Amino acid sequence: MEPRDPLVREVDAELKSMYPGSGASVIYERVEETGEPEPGPSIRDIGLPDPIVKALLRKGIERLYRFQYEAYRHILNGENTVISAGTGTGKTEAFLLPVIKRVVEGDGWNPRAMVLYPTKALARDQLNRFIEYTVYPAVSFAVYDGDTPVRLRRRIASNPPSIIVSNPDMLHTGLIYSPHVRGFAERADFMVFDELHVYEGVLGSHIHHLAERLKKSRASKPVFIGASATIGNPREFAGELFGEEFVEVRGETWRRGVVTHVLVSSGYMSRWSVTAQLCSILSRKGLRFIVFVDSQQLAELLTRILRTRHGVNVAVHRAGLPADVRRDVEAKLRSGVVDGVVATPTLELGIDIGALDAAVMASPPPSYTKYLQRAGRVGRRRRGYVFTVLGDDPIDTYYARMPERFFTQSIQPSVIEPFNEEVSKTHLLAYLLQVWRARVMDLPEEWKRVLGDLAAEGFVKTVGEYVRPVPRRARLFLMEHGSLRASGPVVEVVDSGRGEVIAYRELPVALLELYPGAIYLYTGESYMVESIDLSSKRAYARRVSGNASYTRPLYTVDVVDYDILAERRTGSGVRAAYARVVLELRVEGVVVKDMYSGETLSTVELEEPVAYRYPTRATLIKYPVPDELGARGSAEAFHAIEHALISAARVVCGSGLTDLGGVSYPSGDIVVYDAAVGGSGVAKLLYERLEDAEKVAEEIMSRCDCHDGCPRCIFSPYCGNNNQVLSRRKALYVLSKLGKARIAAAAAPLEARAGKPVA
Repeated sequence: MEPRDPLVREVDAELKSMYPGSGASVIYERVEETGEPEPGPSIRDIGLPDPIVKALLRKGIERLYRFQYEAYRHILNGENTVISAGTGTGKTEAFLLPVIKRVVEGDGWNPRAMVLYPTKALARDQLNRFIEYTVYPAVSFAVYDGDTPVRLRRRIASNPPSIIVSNPDMLHTGLIYSPHVRGFAERADFMVFDELHVYEGVLGSHIHHLAERLKKSRASKPVFIGASATIGNPREFAGELFGEEFVEVRGETWRRGVVTHVLVSSGYMSRWSVTAQLCSILSRKGLRFIVFVDSQQLAELLTRILRTRHGVNVAVHRAGLPADVRRDVEAKLRSGVVDGVVATPTLELGIDIGALDAAVMASPPPSYTKYLQRAGRVGRRRRGYVFTVLGDDPIDTYYARMPERFFTQSIQPSVIEPFNEEVSKTHLLAYLLQVWRARVMDLPEEWKRVLGDLAAEGFVKTVGEYVRPVPRRARLFLMEHGSLRASGPVVEVVDSGRGEVIAYRELPVALLELYPGAIYLYTGESYMVESIDLSSKRAYARRVSGNASYTRPLYTVDVVDYDILAERRTGSGVRAAYARVVLELRVEGVVVKDMYSGETLSTVELEEPVAYRYPTRATLIKYPVPDELGARGSAEAFHAIEHALISAARVVCGSGLTDLGGVSYPSGDIVVYDAAVGGSGVAKLLYERLEDAEKVAEEIMSRCDCHDGCPRCIFSPYCGNNNQVLSRRKALYVLSKLGKARIAAAAAPLEARAGKPVA
């Protein structure tokens, strides 16, 4: 294809010139140009207070959109409401205007509402927008969170504004330790959770339990309001999060503005080389850009390549960096001190980072929801560009063959696992510290399930029909496990030269990054991991200069124990189950790769393997084993199917590259598990959509023209044995036999597993 847009043509020409014969080029271009959402009534005709009408007129708003008015009516009726509409279409006004109307008309103690954002930075950013609607003395706003100075907190507590802006983390800890936060939560008539799509997975499980604690702290329930630009199942998801019935208001899914979406093939080149070259072009053109990656270490790697190989002035923005470092990066991007920023999902939310010209996705995001969210960072004030770089992995190849399918895919449902036991423990202990004692029969079912474990470990005591915390032990537990952003313990990364903690990583992923001999990248610098102590939750690393390599672990995963929660037969007769499992992750070696080419430089076995056991949720599958394959052939076939299913889950379930892991056995048993401790809900969605995942997996493998396996079909960069014991052809042979009675699997999943597990 010949690109139409001048900038896109220039990008295409330079990539072909820089990498002749490699296939690196623009392969698809799509222009998104939208108008206004459907109009609703005049702002003068819906009973808004005069000062608010004047504030809207100053902003150039004379009438509401239809979806805004629908939300306005439902919220004023006291109905739990979830709003889903495109970026920049006015979701904030949809929930804020009815809340302000109730504040002006009502009486009673402030605050009348709490508006919660996923991060402190976003809450402060939105406060600037809210202040435009201040109506003295009736309507006022203030941020109350961990960064609010103590003196200001006291002032807010003694004379609260009508609307508190905060975050769920502050509500979580405040309900335990702060009588002021408890007072805010008890008095607020409205609890607003903006950016609702963020609250999926483990964070969503925490919000589910936090909402239960909130409701149990009050005499009556508040009106819950959720808002999101991109969510596939708003009403169902909000209902599961908050345990309440919701009405759904949908606006247009697109955003306002003109944006050119571009798919770029990296051909036979490394996606990182092509991404870096693309950013170099944007920098030379004077365009301000943001690059999204889905791994902290890949963010560091790409930043280093851009600085050292291309001389591009970029900064890195990711979780694990101190808040002041992230704020400094945001300020530099807004002011133009840096050309661009390489970010993990920390910047996919609506923090004001100025007018950006382009967003570059170094790989397709974990879900189409996240693509739309990230693409929404550009094109708000002038024409924007969104470049997505496709490499040679299975899903990139899938979309390279059918680019239209990328842009016409449906938004996947958001999911949580409300029965995550590790999360339940956190919130039961938090609630008991909050109220001191509770009747066992009044506790939610999820909390009752973990009560025995907490009692056995000495965190709670049961006296008659009541349970109470053991205060000191409960508080120590929450210090280690109390973060809403995690379900597993956190490992501190210590600079052994200075003795300072430089970063934090959550288990089990910490073990896959911080094993002895691993290269850990931090703010563009390389650190060699010397040791990790899982008992003290500390890893020690020393800075190394001149390093041009990165590492991958060699590891095994085995199922230590399991408990089947649900079971079924698929349409092809395969037996599948959803289960609670206990896994053992064991790192046994290190693969050292060249930072720029990705070539393997060496493979080293660890003198002492490092192991970690943890509970999670998983989809278990029992495939029939054709006798003619033999033990080795079966291991190759099922390992390949495992990889292909995990890849297919990115299309079918909207999972990220590292949301799921897998292990297979030559006996036809495959386990695809949530990578998060306790479970995130993605494995459950895969269990429900297994037939669809099998179809995509078969399509990925059958359309590849390699001999018997390659990065475009069954190889995975996260494979525990460096992509050994794999066969695309044997995997397809097994799938072709499904549904044939003569080799139907008789045993239940894992019931008769045999052979060495392959991760």
